[in-house]
Amino acid sequence: MHRAALTLVLLLAACSLVAQDVLTIGSGIAPSGGMVSVPVTITDQNGIGIRGVAFKVLFPAELIASVQFTRSGIASTLTPLHETEIDGAGWSSYIAFFNDTPPDTIGTLTVTLQPAVPAGTTIPLTFHAPSAALSNAGATVVESVANGALSLVNGSVTVSSLATPANLVATAAGTSQVNVDWSDVVGADHYQVWRSSLGGELAVVGTPSASAFTDSTVSVNTTYLYRVQAIDVSDDPSAFSNVDAATTIVFTDDPLVALTTKVKAVHITQLRTAVSAFRAAAGLGALAADGTIGVGSPIRAQHITALRTGLNEARSVIGLSALTYTDPTLTAGATKIKTAHINELRNGVR
Repeated sequence: MHRAALTLVLLLAACSLVAQDVLTIGSGIAPSGGMVSVPVTITDQNGIGIRGVAFKVLFPAELIASVQFTRSGIASTLTPLHETEIDGAGWSSYIAFFNDTPPDTIGTLTVTLQPAVPAGTTIPLTFHAPSAALSNAGATVVESVANGALSLVNGSVTVSSLATPANLVATAAGTSQVNVDWSDVVGADHYQVWRSSLGGELAVVGTPSASAFTDSTVSVNTTYLYRVQAIDVSDDPSAFSNVDAATTIVFTDDPLVALTTKVKAVHITQLRTAVSAFRAAAGLGALAADGTIGVGSPIRAQHITALRTGLNEARSVIGLSALTYTDPTLTAGATKIKTAHINELRNGVR
């Protein structure tokens, strides 16, 4: 073979082996006339360190009233250098440039259906290919469908005939059992209980026929996240319920009694274990070490503040509301540590 021709063949072969980065819209299930959150995910196959992202999502306006993108999970803690989200009839667009590389799942599309869309309808969510692009820091490398460096995976929303299970509550009963219950759904044949821990994917751990479930396959000092779907006789699911968390830990002197229980170092160390477990469930690191905590050492405002900050950050990533606290601002040397400060944190991780 001629040298030039051989060189061309080798170059084409090398190009065909280069992986494409992937921009993905997930799928979701919504009740008729309701709404659902659908994930948007970036997969960096080429290791360029993605900092910039741009896309436009198209949808049938006669079936979907609106689509809005919001950063979620760990990406919600990032500070964009630039961010624009614009919505219109039948489309929604997002452009951002971050000062750090975002994780795979960067956010969610909140999809609100038009009224009276028939149950069983599957509605497409489609990327506008010419608008989709990823870039590295400084935008010295831009990946697009046109230059062959970007692949797009479209998503969808399916309309369920079942209402969404509501009021899910997960409660640890000691270190080896979590009780989960929720409101009944009319028309449900059974339910699927989904669980995750340590930042992992949600997986089905039970299929009860009633609106309650006992999970006995848990480990000590671990935070588990739960959500549930209703399933009808045709095996079609509802949208997911709210998420709730439970931590399998037993606290010393529970509950603390004001003016009776002496605050101990173990009350703080146990809470640090529980909050670090909660952070692990959110895919976050453990609390930073604090050498001022120990038997015989005073309980300080900084100990409570660090626990509050660490817990609320994890709750935000998971999608739970931030907690409100007695004495929201604690001042070193001025604020007296109260039993309420400890009990509120305990209740926040249960």
